[in-house]
Amino acid sequence: MSKGMSILMNMKQCAGGGHFYDASIHKECPYCNTNNIGATIPLDMGRTMPLAGGSPDIGKTMPLTQSGDGDAGRTVAIVKDELGIDPVVGWLVSLDGTEKGRDYRIRTDNNHVGRDEKMDICIRGDDTISRENHATISYDSRDKIFYFTPGDGRSIVRLNDKGVFATTELNAYDILEIGKTKLVFLPLCGEKFEWE
Repeated sequence: MSKGMSILMNMKQCAGGGHFYDASIHKECPYCNTNNIGATIPLDMGRTMPLAGGSPDIGKTMPLTQSGDGDAGRTVAIVKDELGIDPVVGWLVSLDGTEKGRDYRIRTDNNHVGRDEKMDICIRGDDTISRENHATISYDSRDKIFYFTPGDGRSIVRLNDKGVFATTELNAYDILEIGKTKLVFLPLCGEKFEWE
């Protein structure tokens, strides 16, 4: 620290547990006092804070979100907004790869495919798939058509053994290759069925 700079802190040691705390921020020891009277808590989304209250909750944490809804701020599909549900419109089933035999639900509008947990369709364990947006599976509920679109992945995505470089229509039982993973496409919605 350079000359002329000083940090204004009022360090105290509590009598109860011997903890040190800054009295300019806290009226009482924040470690001993579960109510944290006078504590300053930043309202950062996704951060946690101690729950105040009865003894069963001491030490528990909760996210600091305004609505308490884990999807706060997330864009909602038009169908979900209109129907109140986000229904399955089809599936991908892994035929080969690290998750052979696993199914992935496809919902209306755009479904981004990648290895990351936050992707709509998360294919774990295949390092040849980009973490985010390697491809997109879309369902247009107005036209009742499914589409397959390449994303930002390094490897070429394939549909029925052919490279895909632009948005292409999907049909029942088409075989998709994303990285080293092969998937079969199974539609639910279309001309014969639609959620209403």
